[in-house]
Amino acid sequence: MTQGNEITISVKHIHAYDAIAATGSTIAAAADLGISQSNASRLLHQLELYLGVRLFDRDKNRLSATREGLQLGPEIRAISDRLTALKVTALELENGRSLEIPLRLAFPASLSVTLVPRLIKRFLAENGPVRIEVASGNYVAIERMVADGHADLGFTRLPSPTPGLREEHRLSSRNICVMHRDHSLAGKPILTVPDLKAQDLILLNRERPVRHELEALFYQQGLRQRPSIEAHSVGCACALAAEGLGIAIVSELLALEYRTMPLAFVPLEPVLSVDYAIVSSDRVPLPKSAGPILRYLAEWT
Repeated sequence: MTQGNEITISVKHIHAYDAIAATGSTIAAAADLGISQSNASRLLHQLELYLGVRLFDRDKNRLSATREGLQLGPEIRAISDRLTALKVTALELENGRSLEIPLRLAFPASLSVTLVPRLIKRFLAENGPVRIEVASGNYVAIERMVADGHADLGFTRLPSPTPGLREEHRLSSRNICVMHRDHSLAGKPILTVPDLKAQDLILLNRERPVRHELEALFYQQGLRQRPSIEAHSVGCACALAAEGLGIAIVSELLALEYRTMPLAFVPLEPVLSVDYAIVSSDRVPLPKSAGPILRYLAEWT
């Protein structure tokens, strides 16, 4: 390939050289590359013109490397190897399987030790090796990680105050009462606010919007007592309830991840709805490896 008096080298020239060096013949190299023998010879000739040296001498019916060819051969082959590796990486990215670029997930602590390991185990079993990074934090921190491009997918509570997020999947839940299965109220079909009077309550800390909603509900129905324990996460609240330390009022969606504990799950009335979402950045395209994770999460709910 020429432009005026200049020769432009392409991937074809590197592959042709590599095949000729491996076979010692333009005929055999052409067969390996699926091109004509004259095309293989032309590509070699153009590469030699570009480099300004002769790479091969003809010895009877076989091509043997010149002194310059022996010197330059490793560097040319290194280019060929790099191009091959680049193509493999591109195919891995296209298929959503890359060990170079990780799939980055950000989930709250309550799900990072329950749901997320199951998702990753299934993902790796069904999709092959992919490097995965898992981060954890509160909802504001998760949203910032996603919006800033430090996580591909994040789990958050709606409404979201953080700009720059795209909602990939919405999950709806409600608040329920979680207590030890031997608790005196564990057998009731529902619990109302009056039922909670004089009970030890385990609530999420005051920074949570759901805490404000609960306190407003309690206030409207005459329940003024303070929680006996404040928990930093749904998982912590459920663990405390499993020890018989009180009734935790938490999201059903997250609480059911702890169903293996000796717990009873009783609906709270009136219903306080809780909406969550799987979010991504609206500025960064999702990697293809995120597709199966989104499908698993849709099946989870």
